[in-house]
Amino acid sequence: MTNALISDDERFRHCLEIQRRVSSEHNLGRLAQLVMSEVTALLGADRSTLFLFDWDTMELRANFAEGIEGRALVVPLRMGIVGTAILRREVTNVSNAYTSPYFNPEVDSILGYRTESLLVAPLLGADGRILGGLELLNKTTGRFSADDEALTAQAAARLARWVERGDAYPAGVEAEVIALRNTVGCDRGTVFVLEENSGRLAAIHADGGDGRSISLNMKLGIAGLTAVTGRSMRIPEAWEDPRFDSSVDLRTGYRTRSMLCVPLKSTQGDSVGVVQAINKRVGEFSEDDLATLEAVAGIVAIAVENAMLFADQERQFHSMLDVLAASIDAKDGLTAGHSTNVSVIALAIGSELGFSSEELDLLRVAAVLHDYGKIGISDNVLKKEGRLDEEEFDHMKSHASLSEDILTRIHFTRKYRNVPMIAASHHECLDGSGYPRGLRGQEIPFMSKILTVADVFEALTADRHYRKKMNTEEALAILDAGAGTRFDSHVVAALRRHLAAAQTIPENSGAAGAQSAAG
Repeated sequence: MTNALISDDERFRHCLEIQRRVSSEHNLGRLAQLVMSEVTALLGADRSTLFLFDWDTMELRANFAEGIEGRALVVPLRMGIVGTAILRREVTNVSNAYTSPYFNPEVDSILGYRTESLLVAPLLGADGRILGGLELLNKTTGRFSADDEALTAQAAARLARWVERGDAYPAGVEAEVIALRNTVGCDRGTVFVLEENSGRLAAIHADGGDGRSISLNMKLGIAGLTAVTGRSMRIPEAWEDPRFDSSVDLRTGYRTRSMLCVPLKSTQGDSVGVVQAINKRVGEFSEDDLATLEAVAGIVAIAVENAMLFADQERQFHSMLDVLAASIDAKDGLTAGHSTNVSVIALAIGSELGFSSEELDLLRVAAVLHDYGKIGISDNVLKKEGRLDEEEFDHMKSHASLSEDILTRIHFTRKYRNVPMIAASHHECLDGSGYPRGLRGQEIPFMSKILTVADVFEALTADRHYRKKMNTEEALAILDAGAGTRFDSHVVAALRRHLAAAQTIPENSGAAGAQSAAG
């Protein structure tokens, strides 16, 4: 039976079967292969390819490509119909590839294949970032239809959520619940995640909420019973079921009538949460509705587990950073906590300047590691009381380049790849008088300019072997005196605003005294 003859009901059944099969697979590599194979069969295409975008090389790399197993397929982003569709961020349907001005026949020549019809849907992140593209080749009936375009766009959106992994919830979960609500015809959908520490079920998405968080006792109610037993439940009349916990209804004023409740299970089969559908709009929830929810639950479970793994990795990464910083502190008890203090000050400045949470995260990592090169500095120099001579000062200055040398050997993920440069540039000055490279003005990463101010302010307001600490106003006077030459004036101003808001200093504390204090 050709795809053109498949009824809407049969198409839905086929999609549901795909969801059921996909739900049991948690490995992203095998998951992509399964989805691609099923989509190819459902749409009546000859083969399909999943491209992922490599930001480092600006190329599309085939993550999965039917018909060319064992061969790498790499396409420049700005070449061909695939690249054009992705750059335009729109589904592209071409019935005769060789008549399209955007088609690149070079790939056909390499693979010994003849492309006729072609359908491409971009993979975009939740923030609009390009992640890749989904390509289908050679429709058996000659041309991909409008229905094929819609299904391909849905498949691309789902693959994009899997590719993002860390973006999985709440954004990815919310999309699944909205799709569930439309498919099953329920009033509300809720996703609960099991909190390991408290043993409670916390809602990460709840339709129709009033802004109040929902947290349930694992030992009470239908959701708790579902999580504990790992078995799905279909409740036609909630208030007549003795297992139903009415406390949420009584607190919110909402009336639960019928319910579907399905466990979310990890790759190992452990319960990680619950997804539930509430109040069928017409009639009662059916066994088909339960089957649909179970299929959605598998997809949501992938999102939840990926997010949990991502959060664990983030915690592990940041705890290792703290250990590295502590190893520097251990060299000199007097400066213990310096890296952490610089991090706190830098984040306060970044917040004043309107940095995003992701930018603040990068800034924190660079701040914690900015002095790591001091691990290679002699204790005699680090702990010397009094001024350093020229040779000793040159040795001390080498810690900046040492930081970069050491940090470049760490495999940072893409979001942290600029950490070595940012950290190593915290002694650069706007006028080029800094080190290790003598960078000027715009040559210096802006985050490094923040670290410079934070580092100097922390050092001035703390005891050192060669002097006693200054008060806040004296330290700010020195920063004011160097603003525009050594320090970025916008960064100094942001630090002053933060301290004023914290009531550490009067907001109008001026630069008049700065000149005399800087002496």
